[in-house]
Amino acid sequence: MKRPMTGVARAWCVGTTALLGLALAPRGVQAQAWLPAKGSAGFAFDYSDILNKKHYNSEGQAADIGHTDVQIYNLSASYSPSDRVALSASLPFVRTRHRGDNCCGHDTEIDNGSWHDTVTDLQLMASFQATGGPVALAPYVGLVIPTHSYTTFGHAAPGRGLEELWFGFYAGASLHPWVPRTYVQLRGNYAFVEQVLGMSHDRTNATLEIGYYLNPAWSVRALVTSQWTQGGIDLPLDPNDPQTAILFPVHDLLVAEDFVSVGAGGSWVINGRVSAYALYMHMIEGSNAHKVDHRISVGVSYGVGAH
Repeated sequence: MKRPMTGVARAWCVGTTALLGLALAPRGVQAQAWLPAKGSAGFAFDYSDILNKKHYNSEGQAADIGHTDVQIYNLSASYSPSDRVALSASLPFVRTRHRGDNCCGHDTEIDNGSWHDTVTDLQLMASFQATGGPVALAPYVGLVIPTHSYTTFGHAAPGRGLEELWFGFYAGASLHPWVPRTYVQLRGNYAFVEQVLGMSHDRTNATLEIGYYLNPAWSVRALVTSQWTQGGIDLPLDPNDPQTAILFPVHDLLVAEDFVSVGAGGSWVINGRVSAYALYMHMIEGSNAHKVDHRISVGVSYGVGAH
């Protein structure tokens, strides 16, 4: 189904990042608890390849009802007007394809086996350096703004098309006194998500990251990330059940999706302005969610100004 944009979304579009978690692309190879210096600016391009092989139901049991391929091309930019404030914006272009029989009531064009592509949600974010040094804290606020009324119903739907307001923080600490060239970082985020049919389905996300610098140019990191939905609905729904018929067309928007994923990656500071990274993620458990077999992300960023 396609949702008309509300007046609030149109107003916000005149004016992110936080969606999908990272708000980070311009500085994807750096720990986010430590913000760039005043006058720093950056541009980045990121590519992610995602394969969903199965679906988790509300009990955490996985079933194969077709595979979904997702490719995300993300452009982003960041700027630091002061040593304590960083602003960023990103806009993803998403390609999706569902491979398998149209089942479970998803008899839609987007699941016809062909690739479908669209720009999805503008993402804006403002971060503040509350504390720095060996132990750093950077709270942030973010907006997620659908750019237009794209398809949100179907296995291969590129997104949910909902407005979101995010409040979160990055907290990081150098472990160098105990483990040389090592840091740990925690991200916490709460998303106030646009209600659907008057139902609340806000989300809490947390990511723990441990990184190690092999040398000044190369670093590696390991991550674990989790999501918990407050409210929402459980899956599967029977599209022929009169009690749930009103929910079925919007069940992808309201689903109470919980999961735990793990991953690892590396970063390369090519020179004083150019950096690159690669990251692999895999979902190890979940409920009411696509089971992500893998998410492979690579990106490159270019910095200008102070650095």
